Amino acid sequence: MRRAFLKTAVSSVAALFCTVAPGLAQAQHFKGPIKIVVPQAPGGGTDLVARLVAPGLSKELGQTVIIDNKPGASGQIGAQTVQNAVPDGTTILCSTDHSLLIVPVTEAHVKYTVGDFVALGQGARTSWALLLPVAAGYKDFKDYTAALKRDPVKRSYGVPLTGGAPGVVGDAIGKAVGVEMEQIPFAGSAPVSQNVMANQIPAGVTGMPEAVSVSRGDKARTFAVTGEKRSPLLPDVPTFSELGIAGLDKVYTFVGFFGPKGMPPEAANEFNAALRKALADPAVREKLTGAGLTAAPTTLEEAGQEVTVQAKYWKDTLGKR
Repeated sequence: MRRAFLKTAVSSVAALFCTVAPGLAQAQHFKGPIKIVVPQAPGGGTDLVARLVAPGLSKELGQTVIIDNKPGASGQIGAQTVQNAVPDGTTILCSTDHSLLIVPVTEAHVKYTVGDFVALGQGARTSWALLLPVAAGYKDFKDYTAALKRDPVKRSYGVPLTGGAPGVVGDAIGKAVGVEMEQIPFAGSAPVSQNVMANQIPAGVTGMPEAVSVSRGDKARTFAVTGEKRSPLLPDVPTFSELGIAGLDKVYTFVGFFGPKGMPPEAANEFNAALRKALADPAVREKLTGAGLTAAPTTLEEAGQEVTVQAKYWKDTLGKR
C-alpha cells in the first residue's frame, strides 16, 4: 500500500482534513478529543483507513477525532507515542501489523512489544501479490518457475520493504523451486510495480493496491496472491497455495486499531462498537475497495485472537533468521 496508488482514494476524502467534529452521540467512557496516531506519512493506506473511519467514530463516540501522523523508524515513533500515552482511550494507534508484529522481531533495540497494546479491532486487510512483466512473455506461473530454474537472472525480485512479508514470499517461491531468490529493495510498492511494468526487474512483490492497479493496464500481470483464499479484489488470480507454494496462507497485512496497555475494557468495547459501525458505512467500504483494501471489522475477541496468532507466526517465521 503506497502513496502513488492511493492519491485518488485519498483525495476523495480530503474534506475530512485532519480533524473531524463530533456528532450528537456521547459515549460513556470518552470525555475528550480522541487522537488517532498513524505511524506513517499522510497519503498511505493506513492513513486512508484512519481518515475514512474518523467521521463514524466521532459520531458514535461523541468526540472530536484528530488524525496525528507520526512517521519514521518503520512505525516505531508512532507506536511508542501510543505505548507511553495515558491509557484512557484518548490516544489510539492505527497501524499495520508490520510495525507491531514484525519490527520488534526483525529490528534491534525496539522499545515495545505487541503486549504493550490492546487490540481494539481490525479496520482493513490486504494480501501480497506477485507481479510479473507482460514483456517477459510468461504464459502462467509454471512458466515463470521454469524460467527461475534455468536462468539465475530471473531470480531477483523487487520488494517495498525488507525484513517482512515480501521477503517471505520470495523465500517460499525459491524453496518450492529449489533456487535462491534475491531481493531488490525499493522505497515502497509504487516503484516496485513501476519497475515491473517497465520490465526493469524480473518480478515484484507488492500490496493489493498496486496489484489491482497493474491489472487495469497491459504492462504487468498479477500471477498469485497470499492468503487462505482468493482476494475479492482479484477473484481470477489464484493463491500461492493453489499453485503449490506452501507457507503463504497466513501472509497478509491488516490495518488495525490499538490502545495502550491498561485501557479500560469498557472503553475498548465502546471503541470497537463504534469502529464496526463506521466500517459498515457503504461509502467507507467502497472507498476502501477503490484503494485495494478490504474492510475487515472484528470484535474485540476476534481482534485479540488474530493478533496473537499472527504474532506467533511472524516470531516463528522471522525470529529464526
